[in-house]
Amino acid sequence: MNKFKRLFSIVLSGLLLFSVSAGETAHAITSGQGYVIINNESTDGDGTAYTGSFKISNKNYTYNKQLKPSAYKMDYVKPFNIAKNKTSKLRRNMLSTSSFAVGDSKSFWVANIESDYDYEITAQLLYSGTTSNVWVYNNQITAADAQKLGQEFDTKIKPMVNTNFGMESDVDGNGKVNILCYDIQDGFSGTGGYVAGYFNPYDLYDLPDSNQMEVFNIDTYPTMGIGSGKDVSQAYSTLAHEFQHMVDFNRTAFIEGSTTQMDTWLDEGLSMAAEQIYTGSPLTDRIDYYNYSDSITNGHSLLYWDDYGDVLSNYSLSYLFFQYLKLQAGQGDKIFKEIVENPNNNYRAVEAVIHKYIDPNMSFGKFMTSFREALLLKQATGLYGFKGVPAFNALIPKIYNDYGMYLNGGGAVVKLVDLPFTAPTDKDSDITYTLINDNTGDTTPPAPPTVNTVGDNQTTVTGTAEAGSTVYVKSGTTVLGNALASSTGGFSVSISAQKAGTKLIVYAQDGAGNKSTEVQVTVLDKTAPVKPALTTSLKENQTVLIGKTEAGAKIVVKTGSTVLGQGIATTAGTFVIKMARAQKAGTVVTIYASDLVGNQSYTSVTVIDKTPPAAPSVNKVTYRSTTVTGKAEVGATVYIYKGTSLVGKAVSDKYGNFKAVIKAQAKGSTLDVSAMDRAGNQSRSVLVKVY
Repeated sequence: MNKFKRLFSIVLSGLLLFSVSAGETAHAITSGQGYVIINNESTDGDGTAYTGSFKISNKNYTYNKQLKPSAYKMDYVKPFNIAKNKTSKLRRNMLSTSSFAVGDSKSFWVANIESDYDYEITAQLLYSGTTSNVWVYNNQITAADAQKLGQEFDTKIKPMVNTNFGMESDVDGNGKVNILCYDIQDGFSGTGGYVAGYFNPYDLYDLPDSNQMEVFNIDTYPTMGIGSGKDVSQAYSTLAHEFQHMVDFNRTAFIEGSTTQMDTWLDEGLSMAAEQIYTGSPLTDRIDYYNYSDSITNGHSLLYWDDYGDVLSNYSLSYLFFQYLKLQAGQGDKIFKEIVENPNNNYRAVEAVIHKYIDPNMSFGKFMTSFREALLLKQATGLYGFKGVPAFNALIPKIYNDYGMYLNGGGAVVKLVDLPFTAPTDKDSDITYTLINDNTGDTTPPAPPTVNTVGDNQTTVTGTAEAGSTVYVKSGTTVLGNALASSTGGFSVSISAQKAGTKLIVYAQDGAGNKSTEVQVTVLDKTAPVKPALTTSLKENQTVLIGKTEAGAKIVVKTGSTVLGQGIATTAGTFVIKMARAQKAGTVVTIYASDLVGNQSYTSVTVIDKTPPAAPSVNKVTYRSTTVTGKAEVGATVYIYKGTSLVGKAVSDKYGNFKAVIKAQAKGSTLDVSAMDRAGNQSRSVLVKVY
């Protein structure tokens, strides 16, 4: 019987799985809803197959503010034609052995990944250890940081990779790997994807522009930080990742003599496994990117490495697939070395592990379908989950809501369908439909979310909830927003600002549709009152302040820490405050307005000088005088008029003395002398007779 014409069911932990062929109906389930996994089980990642009638917009990288910058980390193994260059492999006797000393400089060929252009840089050797040399371009990290990087590789990273994956080559015969640190030119402009490191097999061959040594390139910006100070520890996992690529190439090209490189999805999955072994923790950035990826929702392939699309989704899928394989095989991390040492450099290396440890009759295509089911169901036991490892419980269902499409081999989508369900008759033969009735599966609701206080001036609701659950915020029956809880449970839901006193309802819903108990949060008044404003300026002879602010606000008037007066604004927001005493001109007085919950605003005013200076005293003036002298308020300007004509003026000094130059005046004439202070207040005039 054709495998696509069978209808079978498996009852496992209350979960019903049905493989539904074209035109067939899942009669065992007659009502409700179920998930259907639509998978292209072909092992040809470049080929496509039609799902049947049921458009895809495969966007580039998924951008989301919840994702950490490290979630956009990529690497690069430069494509290399092994078969064409097989005879050009370096031999130790081809090289003039030279040892380098710390402080030496050397030219390196590197790649501009954005433009695919090779160019030379000169780097300086800042660390030489037992198994590594660390070269640095343009002082982009310090000698101390180079030493930290090299020692981490020598003592931890290299032994770990050698144990779990294999040995690297040594084409130059010095027993060392070269780590070249510089800003890899990858088009990074502050956000989005960037290349944290890369390995170029070309460097192991006797070819033009080859570095003719084991070398991998490690990025300094943004991998080690975007500021002037660098944190080289941020590159440690990348060292482990790139070193695995070097080890794998040695096995494939030099030990096995293969003419083709290992499939990219396979090689990258192994390198991310190396990262996890080194760090000792699951790669939550890859899990988070999976959760937010539109491309994975829309059928992104495990096998087709999409360098021109959302390649970050490939990293997430490859990482998750290899962790799923490891957990299902039950052999721990040693499974990875078994794959590396398999002479096949494609899916067959994985299939051999499946047959040996999981199911001798299961094809790789069926295992890919089981993988997609595990991503959806996350069962703690059996084939459809990650054996209860907590980090993978954060995975959320990726539900596709569009119509029929072409899937690359290894591509899959999940749809929520009404039951009974019939698979379309126009699907291609490599496409399988696996129906899942999860009505008897996960029925445990998430714990109620913990919600931080929400103010009327906030546009986000934050807190913690079950990892991977969707958190909803409602006001009455209106949903204000929702967001995914991260792999650590944190969430941030964007909403419009709500009035103080509004009751918000917050709950979490897991991938199986289970809803938590609702949590009610009252929006707090976090908005400061309107700044108090005086209706008139404050004068030095004034003791009453009149102004306006928020209705009912408490008003306190201070100068420094001294309270001058206080009161309460009326229901119309007006206030009248009697100060204990008038303040001197130039004094700064602050009026505070506080609402009932303690929000505060304030306005500061400077007391205005409104007192005119005393009339100046003027010394005797004769018809021969060419100056007028006398005393006035310090800093005041003294004006001297004859009739309406200004004949002289002067500013009194710090002692109050003034001296104004004038032309000699006729005897018997009268001069009008007055003073104006700095605030513009003018004294009364003094009439002075010229003798």
